[in-house]
Amino acid sequence: MIVSQTWDHEVIAKLNQKVHNLHAKLYPRYFKENNYCSMKETFERLVKNNSFVFLVLKDHEEPIGYAWIEIKNYPESAFKNKYKSVYVHQLSIAEGQTQKGYGKKLKS
Repeated sequence: MIVSQTWDHEVIAKLNQKVHNLHAKLYPRYFKENNYCSMKETFERLVKNNSFVFLVLKDHEEPIGYAWIEIKNYPESAFKNKYKSVYVHQLSIAEGQTQKGYGKKLKS
């Protein structure tokens, strides 16, 4: 099992389908139905953004999960010192691969 950073927007778009379909099913008012071509184009732009980190989990070279993480930079102000935080946009494991501890591997 290997976790590594990826810029492969097609892999992320494919792995995103499960989590996006769940969002669209639970919250149809807010989420559009999944359109792979649109998602692929969107992730192609997102992977180039230096604030985002995409991690992919592979088992025997097969992508089975991913995490989309944002590094947020906050400037110094009269109230706070300059600092960074991490925001997890999505964490998803492929169908049939859940309950195997893969999510914990992505979080570490």
